[in-house]
Amino acid sequence: MSKVLVTGGSGFIGKEIVKVLLAEGFEVNVFDIYGDDLQGVNLFKGSVLNQSALSKAMAGCEYVVHMAAILGVSKSTYVPVECLDVNIIGTKNVLECCVIHRVKKILFPSSSEVYGEPVEIPVTENTPLQPKSEYGVSKSVAEEYLKAYQKQHGLNYTALRYFNVYGEEQKHSWVMAKFVNNALVNRPVRIFGDGNQVRAFCHVKEAAQATVNALTNPKANNQVFNIGNPSQAISMKDLAFKVLQLSGTGAQPTFIPLENSDRTKEREIFRRIPSIEKASRLLGFQPTISVDEGIRMLITHKLANIERVKGDVESAQKYSQSIKNDRI
Repeated sequence: MSKVLVTGGSGFIGKEIVKVLLAEGFEVNVFDIYGDDLQGVNLFKGSVLNQSALSKAMAGCEYVVHMAAILGVSKSTYVPVECLDVNIIGTKNVLECCVIHRVKKILFPSSSEVYGEPVEIPVTENTPLQPKSEYGVSKSVAEEYLKAYQKQHGLNYTALRYFNVYGEEQKHSWVMAKFVNNALVNRPVRIFGDGNQVRAFCHVKEAAQATVNALTNPKANNQVFNIGNPSQAISMKDLAFKVLQLSGTGAQPTFIPLENSDRTKEREIFRRIPSIEKASRLLGFQPTISVDEGIRMLITHKLANIERVKGDVESAQKYSQSIKNDRI
């Protein structure tokens, strides 16, 4: 079976992709600054900014899944230069190594953030790109590098624009994990703004399977796909009430002015629902895990690891306070 390099393979989505690859019989190399807990892979440690180390990890691989990145709008706000360096220069380094090692194809995880506030709903792959954050810009630029390397070197690629992927191992800083964690430890579930912002949540297991399917499907070559679950679109207000109901706390959410959040009104996206018609037609992508089912899966997992959840919530509070102190 083919050998695949997964950069960022110890991350939230990357780790799930590694599981799918191993289950389907691939030999997997992982290149990451972390990853000591990974089983069944060949682990290479390093940063994608180190092209020499990256090249060693890629040797002998036919495919590359490039997951390594500085993630999220909030983090990119505080470390914009690092975000742009890792997500753009790092991607260029990966592409250079792909050419050197004659890799058959690279799969790149883009983001729905490239659309900014969409000019149409549902969002199609042809919707104009107008990112609002450094993170969104970095993903958009990286997509252009993919096209350029395909044109200049014949390197096949697939770019997947993920829409609000969530799951049991997601870090506390993301909205679904934050709502569930806080509900389970009796901390306020906070909604920023009026809560009418709409997202379409896709479980990580389905996003990971779609990723591996796209990697090996020739119909996906040199194509861009939305990966999300439009049937599960929900407002943040309704999501908060749903989490509180399913967790059985009996509490009510707390509303916080948007200007007191980690995302200003100018950078917020108020409505984002994907069209997955293209992914459905060419890749057979049909997500089935509902938001209710996904939340129940999170609650079961987190209750079994409640001490870690308490630690995550406490650490997040300390970090939030340190950010506030820096702003004062």
